[in-house]
Amino acid sequence: MQYEVFIPAAEEEGFDVTITVEASNWTQALKTGLERLGEGMVRNVMCDIKSDNSIHVTDATSHRVFIIKELEGAAGTEEPAAAATIKMEPLKQEPPTSKSEPEPESNSEVESGGEEELEAQEAADVAPAEEEQARPEPETTSPADAKDEAAAEPQVEEEWKSDDGKMRISSSTFEALQREDVEEKARVISESRNKTDERKAVSIGRTEEKVAANLIEDVFLEIQAIHENNMALEDVVNFVMDMVMEKLDAESGSILFADVNGRELYFASARGPKANEIMSFRVPMGEGIVGFCAREGVSLAISDVHQEPRFYKKISEALGYETTSLACSPIQYQGRVYGAIEVINKKGASSFAGQEISAMAYIGRQLAEFIHELIMAREKLEA
Repeated sequence: MQYEVFIPAAEEEGFDVTITVEASNWTQALKTGLERLGEGMVRNVMCDIKSDNSIHVTDATSHRVFIIKELEGAAGTEEPAAAATIKMEPLKQEPPTSKSEPEPESNSEVESGGEEELEAQEAADVAPAEEEQARPEPETTSPADAKDEAAAEPQVEEEWKSDDGKMRISSSTFEALQREDVEEKARVISESRNKTDERKAVSIGRTEEKVAANLIEDVFLEIQAIHENNMALEDVVNFVMDMVMEKLDAESGSILFADVNGRELYFASARGPKANEIMSFRVPMGEGIVGFCAREGVSLAISDVHQEPRFYKKISEALGYETTSLACSPIQYQGRVYGAIEVINKKGASSFAGQEISAMAYIGRQLAEFIHELIMAREKLEA
């Protein structure tokens, strides 16, 4: 499948870039386009699928809006005509720059102060994961060989089990999960650049976002309780679940942990009309929106899941539960994946807002840090 990916300039005097990519899905197309420009995949993403089937992806941190369009009739060799379009051969990737994205403006001193601390913590937590993903993949002759190689080299997994055996958390590194990804590699077909048009970059995307001005500060302060009160994991999971439901005002929500050597997600906690029924389901790592977010380390909010091909319909259909909007964040720390947090159906609105995604992403990282410290403490006792 071919996609046209519009990437707005990161700087005011830069260039907007439009890239045509042959990829298996839109997320792979966007990731390939960003890597082409030496950037990493955006971490806090709001996704709106428009009536023309174009996908508007807004970076919740920088407010840049990426537009992905599936090109009709692009299965053959024809390429879309465009001014200043250049055929491109694969180029050697430049390492991602360390220049930070521009921070969004804030209309509240309270919000600004909390968000600065949150973004500083985000940068410290996400950096190791991005470094893992930026490493070149080992040379292999085929996906099958890669799987054999991964199986031949035992992975050192972190694992935690509760004393009663009711809760178990395994993990895997981003590097291991990426190596096991057998998606066909994307291919850049063409690229064009134009002087940035700031109006175009800021006039699309979500325009109505009604979120409490102190959301970021509230989350930053309240989540510290899991590190300070000597809480058991089960209590922490319930505390975080209730906190996410309250702060994001969602109809349903769940926390999923990795099991079976970090390759499968099970429901550890759930809230909402179908909370009891959902606990018996499992989601393979990498499948569906929640599996994708966990494997890629990306926080994602989607305004209409029925138009998103990655939506894992099996659970929704089995439960007879109507899902419209959805948001998901990974539970990750220092390059290790422990699971994901997911909320469904925003109350009183059609989608979740940018600040809400940033807040949930921060909560997910704090929960992952708690789990990591728990595992390290147990390993010391057993040593």
